[in-house]
Amino acid sequence: MGRKFYYYRIISNDYLGVTKEIKGSTEYEVALKVEEQLRKWETKERAQRQRDAIEDMKSQAEFDSEQAQELIEDYKSILISTLKVDDKLKWEKLKEKKKFKNFHFNEPVPTLQQIMNQLKVPNPRPFVEFLIKSIKLKRIEMEERAQVELDKMLADYENRKAKEQEKYEKDKQEFIKLQNEHNEKIDQFKLEFEQGHGEAIEKYVYMVLEKSKYPEGLDREFEVQYDPISGTVIISFELPSKDVVPSIIQYKYVTTKKTITEVRMKQKEFDAYYEDVLYQICLRTIHEVFEAVYIRDVKSVVYNGWVSGIDSKTGNDFRSCIMSCQAEREAFEKFNLERVDPRECFKGLKGLSAGPLAQLAPVRPVMEIRRDDSRFVESRDVLADINSTTNLATMNWEDFEHLVRELFAKVFSKDGAEVNVTQASRDGGVDAIAFDPDPIKGGKFVIQAKRYNNVVPVSAVRDLYGTLLAEGATKGILVTTSYFGNDSREFAKDKPITLIDGSNLVYMFQEYGHNVTIQLQKKVN
Repeated sequence: MGRKFYYYRIISNDYLGVTKEIKGSTEYEVALKVEEQLRKWETKERAQRQRDAIEDMKSQAEFDSEQAQELIEDYKSILISTLKVDDKLKWEKLKEKKKFKNFHFNEPVPTLQQIMNQLKVPNPRPFVEFLIKSIKLKRIEMEERAQVELDKMLADYENRKAKEQEKYEKDKQEFIKLQNEHNEKIDQFKLEFEQGHGEAIEKYVYMVLEKSKYPEGLDREFEVQYDPISGTVIISFELPSKDVVPSIIQYKYVTTKKTITEVRMKQKEFDAYYEDVLYQICLRTIHEVFEAVYIRDVKSVVYNGWVSGIDSKTGNDFRSCIMSCQAEREAFEKFNLERVDPRECFKGLKGLSAGPLAQLAPVRPVMEIRRDDSRFVESRDVLADINSTTNLATMNWEDFEHLVRELFAKVFSKDGAEVNVTQASRDGGVDAIAFDPDPIKGGKFVIQAKRYNNVVPVSAVRDLYGTLLAEGATKGILVTTSYFGNDSREFAKDKPITLIDGSNLVYMFQEYGHNVTIQLQKKVN
């Protein structure tokens, strides 16, 4: 699919003796995949433990046959199994609700008796002390010393406790701050989604499909894009290959050989079953999008099903789109999916396929996902030639745009984002575009670079805002060698716009180990 994975986690199941590396574009995606894999392994381990407990091989064969039939039924029920599930994202469940731990200071409070024991202060002996006054005076002196020591220890105790309390309160505030920031991002995500922002819709749909639970062995990869002009969600879905879909219908115990053999579906039966599974995945995906996306901005879904494998004739890798269809929301929501024939339903949607799907014959997608942009040009490395004597305010304007692209490539790189430079137009359009794959805080960022020597006019900030809306971007960033006036800052307030003036630009370069200079050139009258 060409997706980049920036996060991974290795998980294992000791009982099954399996280890797997889970990859994803975001930490959230990895967490979802890990949860799903662990769930599948748990089911598999439970079955394996039951199997291990069966001593009789015939019973084991019967048991394995039941498991195989159940798995096939799960695949045959891919569509029906999702119809009673509420596919909408639960916004509140995405939020962090955990309470910070209560304060505990584990040191015991010093006591007078404890200190008296340490100092070996004798207990009162009235009769002896009556006869020998010095013994009584010695005891009283030691008791007073113990009291002084207690006061000192209590003061030290309270001091340590206060420091622990102070650290606890600091940690608690940091915890609450991070929690609030996370929850505010969820609220912002929800707001942008409900307002129909393209990037938010893409993130939402991706998260809905990612949390959808499929049968054991069916790992999924897909891409999502939203076209705001037509209100269309485009999904490119990696379909399971033939060797992934289970085909064993029975485990048979052969008495003469004392072994268990596998009985598989006949080829014709398997091809029909495999085809039905692919049609069901298509309809399920479309259904989950329409059910989950409760705003009416999404009017249709385009589904492209792709298969990858090795061509048995040539030995070469191949990847083909073998099914494609477009479903209009209003019509699709009237379907009774519990009763449809998946193949006929696909045909009713005027779905494209070249003969039986089991033949894996390619078709042209109805509409394709495009992450590229015809405006993008090859980036140039300018940063390497920059030093403290280079005046950014007088450098070539095109070099300045590429320089800004390099800077933001470094800024975004830690989040796995991609930054591209657009064609030189000098028309006030987009100079660079960044794609951040994070489903919560990421999105599409438009970046404009203005190599000015005077105050940036407010019209430049207004133009950026118009471009941001036209691009369906999450945020706009305006970078300049000069400075912004109050009217520009006032306009940008409460909008998803960041203004970076010359001094802040110099500081950003310094953060990444590059000393640069900006000396504004005054116009000579």
